[in-house]
Order: sequence, then C-alpha cells, then structure tokens
Amino acid sequence: MRLNRTARNEVQDIADNLPESELELIAAEVDARMNQHKTNPLMPALCAFLTRHYDYPAIEMFDEDDEQHEAAEEFLREAMVRVARREVAIEIYRNKHGNQEAA
Repeated sequence: MRLNRTARNEVQDIADNLPESELELIAAEVDARMNQHKTNPLMPALCAFLTRHYDYPAIEMFDEDDEQHEAAEEFLREAMVRVARREVAIEIYRNKHGNQEAA
C-alpha cells in the first residue's frame, strides 16, 4: 500500500492523536521487542560505517562507550515507537477507507 500526500497527512494526524491507552500498548510492544536483543542492532552497523572514516582504536573506544550505547538505544526505541504509531494509524486509515489503496 502506497500513500499519497493527502493520505499521509491523514495517517499522521491519526498517529498524533492516538489515545493514551494505545500509546501505552505501543510502548510496551516496543520495549518487549527491544528486550529480545542482547545488543542494539544499530551499533554493529554504525561501527561498520565508521570504519570507512575513522581508525579502529577510535571506533573501539566509541563501541565501548556506555553513553553512546544508551543514546543508540534511545534513538532506536524512539524510531520504533514512531513507526509503530504510524502502523497503527495506517490500519485505522485502511479500516476507515475500506482497505482501499491510496496511491
């Protein structure tokens, strides 16, 4: 399903106005998914990317930096919450518009 600009705006409005109970369910689901991973999947990809621009000792120090891991966890959680909110909103949109594709 591809959304045109009008549909995207409506989906975003729905996502921005989800009830608190729905937001709590989304947060719990995201937290459960994040707890399944022993390490943040962003960190290995980030370190691999950084090797293109920086030397290994600096990257190793970055990888061992707890503050960086916490920031990556926070970023990943926020991204997952945003995507999950939009996913719920898209489902509401599809139900409202009879499951039609809005291209």
